[in-house]
Parts: sequence; structure tokens; C-alpha cells
Amino acid sequence: MNSRKAFLLKFLVFLFALNSISLYLYFSSHPDYFRPKSQTENRHFVTETRKHPTENRQYHPVPVSFHRKPWPILPSYLPWSLNPNVSAKSCEGYFGNGFNRRIDLLRSPPDIPRRSPSYAGTGTGGGGGGWFRCFYSETLESSICEGGSVQMNPEKIRMSIGGERLDSVIGREEEDELPSFDLGAFKIEVDGRLDQGGSGRKLVNGEFLDRFVPVGAIQRHTMRGLLDSIQLVGPDEFKCSQWVEEPTLLVTRFEYANLFHTITDWYSAYVASRVTGLPNRPHLIFVDGHCKVYVLNLA
Repeated sequence: MNSRKAFLLKFLVFLFALNSISLYLYFSSHPDYFRPKSQTENRHFVTETRKHPTENRQYHPVPVSFHRKPWPILPSYLPWSLNPNVSAKSCEGYFGNGFNRRIDLLRSPPDIPRRSPSYAGTGTGGGGGGWFRCFYSETLESSICEGGSVQMNPEKIRMSIGGERLDSVIGREEEDELPSFDLGAFKIEVDGRLDQGGSGRKLVNGEFLDRFVPVGAIQRHTMRGLLDSIQLVGPDEFKCSQWVEEPTLLVTRFEYANLFHTITDWYSAYVASRVTGLPNRPHLIFVDGHCKVYVLNLA
């Protein structure tokens, strides 16, 4: 009996030592998580005025205190790999790792600026400035998209105001709370030559939307409507009152008063952030007109 107790004690000590070593190796491989961010790293800049392009594009950033939160210490803290070998309809394909087909619709200047001739709404013209790409999942039959030098025009997004008290909006239709995007709700700056269609043409056409952002069983596909509203414009038409340099995630909530669906919305936002390789948690903009609910605090 004594020998058995001694064996169990040694085994417990071994497990404790093994776990301690594992934790040390894991945390030592992510030293930047606990390293205090420098003042420049924690600084968020908003450009209040953007001068005419002929004036050498001088920016006047106004510093705003903003502490970017790192991702939690979990195995998913590691970068998500776009593994092309993930099988369709597999577990990995359903949970974040199936967005392995990249479609460059508008390349950034270092990548030989041009637009995809197959799905672009304006041909092969274009130049530097903005960029836009999507990651498609065959399993989910949907895409995660990101872009740079993108202008958002709230005046061309139609929906209820949102943020009201619940008892003040009883009887309001849910359709009124979901966004409807007019053409030009979002614009991307394109330097240089535009094709024969000129400025103001769409980023994508119907073929791209049907193939990579299909409607499916959704009655109203807000992301599809957002992509369909994006226009390409020249520098003269690209004027912003504020300029946000930090990554920003647009979130449209659907079943906002349902805890389960609220959690799935947040999970989708997390997956989008990791698939696009954001180093820190992004800003969030709710693009919907839902009233104020407290179930969000639980998620």
C-alpha cells in the first residue's frame, strides 16, 4: 500500500511539473501579450481634414487615446492559416478554417494595381489608392471581405435610428431595422486611370455576387447589398470628414434579442477578424437600427 501511495505521489508531482513546463513554454512564446504597449502603439489617429490631392495630401491627425486589446491567450491566438487542403463540409471548414480561396478584386499599388477582369463591374482599369479582396468558403458558401481607402456615407444607408428603449419601438418591423444600401454608400479611392466606364462604377457585378455571396435561404442579405453599393471613384471625389487608420469591423446584428444568435454573431465577427489576420481586436461599427437590449452584455 505504501509503495502505491508513493507511486501516486510521484505521478502527481510529475503531472504538476509537466503542466508548469507547458505553461511556461506557451507564455514565453507570446511575450508581447504582457508587454505594455508604447504610447505610439496605443495611439489612435483620426484625420479631421483631408486636403485636395493636388496639395500633396497633407494629413492633420488628431490623437485620440485608444488602448488596443490583444487577442486572448488561447491556441487560436496563433495566426489562422488559409489551408487550401481543408475539405468542404468538414468540421474545420465549418469553424473558421474554410475561407481558403482568395479573390483580389482591387489590388494595392505594390501588387501591380489592376482590377479582376472576370468579376469587376468596371473592366480592367484602375490604379493605386484603395484595395479590396474577399476570402470565400465553399463549406459556408459565403465570403469574408476587407478593403482599404474605403469611404462610408451614412446618408446613403437607410434604416431606423437604433439605440431606442425597447418599449418605445414595440410593433416596429424588423425589416425597418436592417440596413438598405443605396449606390455609393461605400466608395473606394482609385488613383490613376479609370476605364471607359469612368468614375462611379461598381466594384463588383452580379456574377461575382451570385458566385461568392449567394443569397441562399436569407430573405435579406445585407452584406451582399453592401458589396453591391461600392463604387470606384477618383481622388477628386474621395473626400472624408474623418479618417480612421485602425482596422474597423462592420457588424449587422439579426436576432439581437436572442442569446444564442447574439453569440453566433460575435463568433462570426471574431472569425472575420482572424481570417483577415488583424493583429489586435478591431473597432466595431453596428450597421443596423436595432433598439437597446441588455442581452448583448451577456455575450
